[in-house]
Amino acid sequence: MELTGRKLFKIAQWIFAAAVLFFAARALATQWTTVEPRLSHIQIHWEWITLATSFVLLSYLLLIEGWRRILGAWDSHLPFSHAARIWFLSNLGKYVPGNIWSLTAMGVMARERGMSGLAAAGSSVIMQMVSLATGTAIVMVTGAKLLGQPLLVGASVLLLLAILLSAPRFLPPLAQWIGGLIGKDIAPPEVPATSIWTAAIASTLSWLFYGIAFQLFVGGVLGVSSGEISSYIAVYTAAYILGFISPIAPAGLGVREVTLAAFMTQLGLANEADAALVAIAARLWLTIVELVPSGLYVATRTRRKPLQN
Repeated sequence: MELTGRKLFKIAQWIFAAAVLFFAARALATQWTTVEPRLSHIQIHWEWITLATSFVLLSYLLLIEGWRRILGAWDSHLPFSHAARIWFLSNLGKYVPGNIWSLTAMGVMARERGMSGLAAAGSSVIMQMVSLATGTAIVMVTGAKLLGQPLLVGASVLLLLAILLSAPRFLPPLAQWIGGLIGKDIAPPEVPATSIWTAAIASTLSWLFYGIAFQLFVGGVLGVSSGEISSYIAVYTAAYILGFISPIAPAGLGVREVTLAAFMTQLGLANEADAALVAIAARLWLTIVELVPSGLYVATRTRRKPLQN
């Protein structure tokens, strides 16, 4: 049987994911042996973790609103509460290997609301690309000390800003191309420039709030969060992006933790044991923060019922 390009791409994803998960699991196992002796000396400061959680939830609200703005380009409009439900529940798909399940779930729930599933998936792809671009720019700026190349950082940021300004022209066809790779026939309309830029502002603010939340969380776990806020923003954003672009690792599992611990150590934010502890604890914390709203939506069963004739 002749393999199509799409099938070959999926096979390559699985092979790469297997390798990523293997090395990530081995690295996490090594980290755990470092963390275990440290656990007896930990005293959790819940007030800092609560404040950190509020910043994460605020980031979620910004991302949902950014997605809603792009969704409007398909002449599809959702109340914020309905958009939040679709966004949280579809995000559960990222815990399954493969980067297509969130988009698939989003399309199904959108159709239940009488919307186009392609509109929901296409707008989500564009929002993700905007978030990756703004996140990369933020890493360049906040991680300039780590990179050690100020001129290169400045040129890269200007390039990314130019890409965002021209995004309304190239993002729709790019989303269509990505849709073909993941098996979704996405044919987006012309997206208004204001929608893209609003989404860019929302995603930029969300990355900054994530970084602030991460610093607060570190203080809540270790009792102190030494270092500049820019370093925490750079570390968290870089780790999240690297985990996100891992093709099949569920929710960046392993990749994000290893990166987080390595960058914290390199920037002097924590020693090796503390960095490993924070990386593992942050995974547990963020998973709970994301799953609780999703669980509440499932429990309350707010799905709109079909109209009866």
